[in-house]
Amino acid sequence: MPDAPNQSAWGYSKAIFALYSYYSPMAKSNKPSIDLQVLAERAKHFNLSDIPAEKLAKSLIAMNPSGVQFPDPPTLEVRSAVQNMRPGVSRFHGAKVSKAWFPSSFTGASASSNKFGYLTPAAVRNNSKLPFNATTQALLDLLGNFMAMPDPGGTIFKPDIAIPAGFTYFGQFVDHDITLDTTTTLTAKTNATSHQNMRTPAFELDSVYGRGPSLDPALFVFPTAGPPTAIKFLLGTNTNVGPGGSGGIGGAGGMVVNTDADLPRVSSMTAVIGDPRNDENLIVSQLHTAFLKFHNRVVDMLVLSGFPSDIYVEARKLVRYHYQWCLLNDYARRICGDPAINDALANVNAPINSAFSMPVEFSVAAYRFGHSVIRDNYWVNFNFTNASLDQVFQFVNRPQLPVFSNWVVDFNAFFDTGIPVPVFNFMRPIDSSLAEGLGRLPGGTGIMAMLAARNLRRGLALGLPSGQNLSTHLGIPPLTAAELTNNLPADEVAVLTASSNLLLNKTPLWYYILRESAEREGGGKLGPLGAKIVADTFVRMLKRDGDSFLNDPAGFVPSLPSATAGNFTMADLVTFSGVTQP
Repeated sequence: MPDAPNQSAWGYSKAIFALYSYYSPMAKSNKPSIDLQVLAERAKHFNLSDIPAEKLAKSLIAMNPSGVQFPDPPTLEVRSAVQNMRPGVSRFHGAKVSKAWFPSSFTGASASSNKFGYLTPAAVRNNSKLPFNATTQALLDLLGNFMAMPDPGGTIFKPDIAIPAGFTYFGQFVDHDITLDTTTTLTAKTNATSHQNMRTPAFELDSVYGRGPSLDPALFVFPTAGPPTAIKFLLGTNTNVGPGGSGGIGGAGGMVVNTDADLPRVSSMTAVIGDPRNDENLIVSQLHTAFLKFHNRVVDMLVLSGFPSDIYVEARKLVRYHYQWCLLNDYARRICGDPAINDALANVNAPINSAFSMPVEFSVAAYRFGHSVIRDNYWVNFNFTNASLDQVFQFVNRPQLPVFSNWVVDFNAFFDTGIPVPVFNFMRPIDSSLAEGLGRLPGGTGIMAMLAARNLRRGLALGLPSGQNLSTHLGIPPLTAAELTNNLPADEVAVLTASSNLLLNKTPLWYYILRESAEREGGGKLGPLGAKIVADTFVRMLKRDGDSFLNDPAGFVPSLPSATAGNFTMADLVTFSGVTQP
């Protein structure tokens, strides 16, 4: 049995609940108001004083329009159940809690398929897929090797495309929320419909929330006083080796020793999180930590507002809605472009709980554009100004755990928060040249260590259609042979034209989508085929999920503090989470 995480974080400070206990109604009319001076003083007790009082007041009123006041206490059964679920007690028999504490896939609120599938009809695939034989496999291995060769023009100091590099790892975080394939083989033909997706195809953050506090209590902090449903995430501690993270406006001199900027871990240093893949490199691990803090701050704001109902349920909803808003209106619009997103919103028909299988044209090809935008080096913070990709992986591996305090990521260098840093990390262009550090993955052997060849081989095994045929099927003008080979090294062109132009005529879908971006969009965003696959898949998942912000009966508008009222970006999310300031 694994060791329990460090329990020192359990419970809120007595000061918070002493403050909460003497709240009086702050609004008596249909237009509630809050004394900003009083609010600023009280916000200090919730570690919310970094949020401007005016923005904080607007968000609190949105959370509790009836007035910021002490809520009616929950039933004795709920209070007792929450106390009994705490680690050290661990009793759940006969508990009385809302079914909303459980993932929607458990309760039937948003039934979802657990299978992979195809976008394209079998006839289209059969007419265009590559032959599964030794010749094709050898060619794909050669093509993968060329894709991973050094790129002499790629440095972190060249803003290749105007998309912050934080979205590279947000994209990875999103992938871990919706897909997990543990069964597809690379060495034999297989059908996608026979493989189970071990993640729900809904943006419900089960990679963060797990199965909820009832079934995964080790992820959470249960309050020992005050509102019993004000359940937070457990945070980890850092190994103290000096200041790190953000220095804020103070630059390098503003950095402090971070103490709670890691994932919670057991004695083996395994992260206690909903999806272990979110601890595979430093940047995505730190982003997951930011999401834990995001939830915790929303809980604090709900307590501060006097929210009168289940705080955990409301916090999770607000976190998910704001995350989904970021996903669609910040991330996807940058990656796909406004026309593709607007077209998907207008034309994708996906009634709530409609049939769905995760399309492998998306999961194995189009969405793997993210592998091409990873950099060889990153400005992580003022201590690590040119961290290699190897270091980004090493920083979350033993014996360098818990995450060293001087390695904590400065997210001001990854999202456009407005806080200046000496070097801002941008994505590499979306093209068929991968970062050199991805040529061989840490801990892998043989083909499993060669990312590009592995991606190409997976598409072959699953029988994906060629890029040309899928484009034609969707009414998109396909790339010409000249476009596919433009500016490529002669040796790589030779691989494409080998065996009677096999890969040139039936271009692997993943490779095709990367070349399409490079030729049609200069690598600045996905080309028309890639953008349509990603945009349509994202929107379909949101529309068919009855718990998504698109299906909010009140019409969701972001309410948390942000740079622009009524909008919410990833820069706003990391800022609100408190990870952009020392």
